[in-house]
Amino acid sequence: MKYQPVFLMLISLTSFLLGCSDSVPTEKQKEEADSQVSAIDLPEKTLESLFEVEKGFTLMSLDDFNEFQSKSKKPVEDPTWTETSGIISCTGNPRGYLYSKKNYGNFSLRLEYRFPESSEKQENPNTGILIYITGENRIWPRCLEIQGKFEEMAHIKSNTKDVTLEVTDNQAARETARRPVGEWNTIEVISKDGMLTSILNGTKIASCKPSELTEGFFGIQSEGDAVEFRNIRVQKLTD
Repeated sequence: MKYQPVFLMLISLTSFLLGCSDSVPTEKQKEEADSQVSAIDLPEKTLESLFEVEKGFTLMSLDDFNEFQSKSKKPVEDPTWTETSGIISCTGNPRGYLYSKKNYGNFSLRLEYRFPESSEKQENPNTGILIYITGENRIWPRCLEIQGKFEEMAHIKSNTKDVTLEVTDNQAARETARRPVGEWNTIEVISKDGMLTSILNGTKIASCKPSELTEGFFGIQSEGDAVEFRNIRVQKLTD
């Protein structure tokens, strides 16, 4: 009985060596092996290279935007906005925004954004998507906004005192669809004759009836918190 463990080890070793033969795997074996590799197993840079822009959409980079920022009371050594491997990063300081070089009326805008995990220390990290920017650049310009603030993600609001909105908002849907700080959230904004609809991770969150603002530039905010954007793409819709 004392030799039984050694005997079992020999059997296991023999099975292992037989399994390491030079036999060529069959096509079925190759397919089974490939099926075990999922996007979850791939590094983020690989996932970036796998992204395909939807038909009719134009992918945008940092070069497709102009920048406006407020005057900072403290010296700012590093640039507020940078781009690396398709990700546009914002330090949050000073406050300001990027705005598109082209004017848009009826359009669909899609993007992904996240607050870095370090933002978990902030109770409610903040950014936003500015829509229908008109008039002079300032903090904040005459426009509407799709909230990027974590607690109000995809809410629609006016950034202008003299422009009021009639908004329908679904808080329960927001809480179900929203992903936590550190993860990417996808927002789609559909503009049609001044009416806006916001969609968060595939779920409709809010809509508003048309106001006097129906076209302008769109932008993304620097509002005190570090934030990252990627896969910003836009499609002009027919009138």
